[in-house]
Amino acid sequence: MSIDPVRVLEIRHAESEPPGSYGPALDELADVTTLRIWREDVPDDLSDVEAIVTLGGAMGVDDAPAIGWIDHEIVLLRRALELGIPVWGVCLGSQMLAAAPGAQVYRSDTPEIGVHTVTLDPHAIDDPIWGVDPGEPDAVPTEFRVVQWHFDTFDLPAGATRLASSPWCANQLFRHGDSYGVQFHLEADGGLVGEWLGAPESRDLVGEAIGAAAHRPVRDRRHGRRGRHGAPGPHRDAPMAARDRRTSLTRSGSGRSPIVGPVVSRAGSSV
Repeated sequence: MSIDPVRVLEIRHAESEPPGSYGPALDELADVTTLRIWREDVPDDLSDVEAIVTLGGAMGVDDAPAIGWIDHEIVLLRRALELGIPVWGVCLGSQMLAAAPGAQVYRSDTPEIGVHTVTLDPHAIDDPIWGVDPGEPDAVPTEFRVVQWHFDTFDLPAGATRLASSPWCANQLFRHGDSYGVQFHLEADGGLVGEWLGAPESRDLVGEAIGAAAHRPVRDRRHGRRGRHGAPGPHRDAPMAARDRRTSLTRSGSGRSPIVGPVVSRAGSSV
């Protein structure tokens, strides 16, 4: 008996932020419509949408005055929550999802760049997605290492449940109804991180944070290689990278250094 694919709206904020490792599952199980939100209108009608995946991006919720579609997306996600349409928010998408029911999104005192450990909260034990069952060979471990690349964080929305945290960012993962906000980048393997670092703006930003030697293997490996869209795609565009550098990489003006880690693949090898 065949199962109809789930009708998924994928919200992409930049070509350099594709679904990555989520792609194969989406291709197999879903009928995906991609909304390139910086150039396409946000839909008013969600009657054909059964789930939403909203991805990462260089901008932040506080950029709404300059980037009009940010508020439009927050309104769309709020409507999805009201209609019971599940949302999977990744990095910027998790911050948008937190903002939709009214939570505050703001610049973190200690941004995270690199690969770091997150720890599941006890509330995750019985979660249908992240539940820990030691008897299962593919069970989610209570601690695992993930790619992090964010300067903002958020308060937990009213009615949401925290599912994971890190020492520097309390809200790494949350559930709100059937929706999930995932601050970290499960979708980012070594190739995608390499594409982010292939852009001069991103490379300079990381170099200022953790030193040029940290990303030299990526630069050497990628020498002469083009990105998937004809050129390496920046994780942060030039104006926003400049803005971040003016605020000492913290986007908070506090002078505190970001928490940084090795830039490695999900398998643990240097990218």
